[in-house]
Amino acid sequence: MIRKFRLAAALLAAPVLPLAVAAIPAHAQQTPAGYEALVALNTEFRAFVPPPMIAGVPDYSPPAMAKQYAELQRFQARLKAIDDSAWPVAQRVDYMLVLAEMRGMEFQHRVVQPWKKDPAFYSTTNLGFGPKMHGAIRLPQLPMAAADVPALVARLNAVPAALDQARANLTDARGDLARLGIWQKQVEINVYGELATAAAKTNPQLVAPARRARDAAIKFKAWLESIEAKLPAYGGVGIDNYNWYLKNVLLTPYTSEEIRTIGEREYERQVAFLKIEEHRNRGIPMIEPVQTRAAFDAKRVEEDNDLLRFLRDGDWMTIPDYLKHDPEEGPYVFPFEKDPSKPGLFDPPLNLHFFFQAEFRDGRPLRAHNLPGHAFDGLQYAQDKRPIRGGGRLFFVNGLRSEGWAFYLEEMILQAGLLEDRPKAREIDYILGAKRAARILPELKMQANEWTWAQANASLIARTPKWMKTGDAVAQFDIELYLRQPGYGIGYYMGKVELEKLLSERAMQLGDTFDIKTFHDQFRAAGTIPISLIRWEMTGRDDEIRMMR
Repeated sequence: MIRKFRLAAALLAAPVLPLAVAAIPAHAQQTPAGYEALVALNTEFRAFVPPPMIAGVPDYSPPAMAKQYAELQRFQARLKAIDDSAWPVAQRVDYMLVLAEMRGMEFQHRVVQPWKKDPAFYSTTNLGFGPKMHGAIRLPQLPMAAADVPALVARLNAVPAALDQARANLTDARGDLARLGIWQKQVEINVYGELATAAAKTNPQLVAPARRARDAAIKFKAWLESIEAKLPAYGGVGIDNYNWYLKNVLLTPYTSEEIRTIGEREYERQVAFLKIEEHRNRGIPMIEPVQTRAAFDAKRVEEDNDLLRFLRDGDWMTIPDYLKHDPEEGPYVFPFEKDPSKPGLFDPPLNLHFFFQAEFRDGRPLRAHNLPGHAFDGLQYAQDKRPIRGGGRLFFVNGLRSEGWAFYLEEMILQAGLLEDRPKAREIDYILGAKRAARILPELKMQANEWTWAQANASLIARTPKWMKTGDAVAQFDIELYLRQPGYGIGYYMGKVELEKLLSERAMQLGDTFDIKTFHDQFRAAGTIPISLIRWEMTGRDDEIRMMR
């Protein structure tokens, strides 16, 4: 998961424009009887999802969670009472989307229970780590406007109470998750300490609250260190629960065993093609990484403009005017690298993690992933005013669609010819593909409670063909995320597999009239929803969905 655009800022700034993709079919505009009830229920459900807040602290106590789960079951009963059987496919897709999100919340309560099992869930800062408690603080740049200071003071002052509640709630903590929580808390300790130091010069009202938050984090970390060795080692959901989740929440037609087979085959394919490409390019030296921020920025401008020009001029997909290079974006920094005790990214000697090893040489494969991939999704999503599909997705229901589309673009630009005169960029593309395939087995093994985090991390490092070593920030982040958010590690490849399957089906349906630009635009117009639902809408085939009701 690399999100290199400042999506939050981009979404707020994006003008409200019509979707710059193929028109939504006319039947999607109809409003059948009963659809308004689905829209109303969905709106009510989304307001219900966040936990109650007490004195600025989200309440994840056993009574609060029991009450929330009971109410969720009432929401599910109300959804079941809505009869969508006679609706047009587009509205039936919306019904399935609401159903999947309610099942996602069910899975949180019935299986994952992060408030009981996952110490890392109690991240009081929003630094980019995985799933976290509601209301985590996104720390601002200093100096702050005086009018904004009291709200941040109140949130910082709530941190000790939030972590005290966490200690009471974590009655079933797991060893791997506790160790991740310890690492995470050390970053928070340093971040709060840096905030207090910086605020002394600009916003002194923040100093004492920041120090109290830091001290609470120190206390919580010490408590985790005192218990983690005695906790059950594994943090996965178990294979039966994982398969239920794949089918009922992610709405993917594959089982974990099928995913493992596909993943291993794709890993072998990527490594084999890499070795063929390396032999083809023997004697050509690998591109050296850029060494300065100025060189990085200049390279990024060239790569972004080259990529968008290629997609637009080649009629591969509609590229709207608002999708363009963002000069303020800069390099993506992983959460563990936001620790102020670490050196700056361009401080010599450069210590580049795996993705920077690729992007600092030739960034086109990763820019395909992020610019017409995630950034395009985010900007278009902000303009989607449909009452259900236009709302922010919950519980990772759109995960395989989002990551699958982004990863698909990496290989698509290779096959389409953008890298034809860039031999070492083609190698980089295959290295990235092998690394993404190497993620699949670690997630499956962790979720089956067969591997610990350390074993999964070692596997990813050992099977990535180049540029990844022990302690790599990418491996650290990836394996944490794939343990704490089921479906993420497999999402890149399995989303791409589902997308390619849909492309193949649609091409065979349409024969010589198939047009890949139209396909891409219609795929995007469906929204960031499970690909099995897009398939139903685009092909009319409901064989997969019938198995998921």
